[in-house]
Amino acid sequence: IMVTHDQEEALSVADRIVVMNHGAIEQVGAPIDIYREPRSAFVADFVGKVNVLPVHVTGGLAEIGSLRLPVQGRADGEARVYLRPEDILARPIAADDAHVFEATVEKIEFLGSYCHVRVASPALGDHRLTVYLSLNFIAEQALEPGARLPLRLMPERVRVF
Repeated sequence: IMVTHDQEEALSVADRIVVMNHGAIEQVGAPIDIYREPRSAFVADFVGKVNVLPVHVTGGLAEIGSLRLPVQGRADGEARVYLRPEDILARPIAADDAHVFEATVEKIEFLGSYCHVRVASPALGDHRLTVYLSLNFIAEQALEPGARLPLRLMPERVRVF
């Protein structure tokens, strides 16, 4: 048993993780399950980087600006979408892919082999997303602030709370 407040350490060395919130257990599980299948907004926000966007759910669809993402088991009404930066893809994108939108790069934060890329899009309204892109992809595409690129959301990875 080891106690740590270092998320990266916990994810890399643990077989099981217990996420606690003010002394109460929020979730127990394997690191990949805690990261990919958070059971609460607290766990989604606490473990790793995540984009959080307010949405309106109607008839099983979460409305983010002009985008509509299917969500299961969620009642109609106001909610928040939690989407990890690696679940917003710059490639591959096929001509018939759903959930694709045109984005504009606002900021590129260099982190070594990959970068946090902040994007905006009319499809998102006033909201911004952080996307992980490899340094090689950024160089290949000659991306810099102001550049445009298509992105695809992965609705199967979206969590709604």
